[in-house]
Amino acid sequence: MKSIKKTMWGAYWKLHDKRKQLRTRLKGYLDGLPPKTRRRIVLAMLAAFAALALYTFGKAVHDIGRNDSSRMEIDHTGQVELSVKPDNNHNVIPYLYGTDEE
Repeated sequence: MKSIKKTMWGAYWKLHDKRKQLRTRLKGYLDGLPPKTRRRIVLAMLAAFAALALYTFGKAVHDIGRNDSSRMEIDHTGQVELSVKPDNNHNVIPYLYGTDEE
């Protein structure tokens, strides 16, 4: 009985060989095309990409600010209390602003 590892490696190499065959076959077909046809294919792919990119950008700009589910509420947070860390540096005497101490 074969181990699972050997079976998996065998399947991997079969897929690798199939991919290589398809790649060489496609490369041979595309190399046989005349330059004018290649240019048309590339321009068609570029046009499709540009159309999809512009559609995506336009849809995103159109949807800015649209919130179908609920409106965002803006409210004040109130006073935020900040923690004051003790100063462990004994060489410097801190000046406290707004106090009478000097």
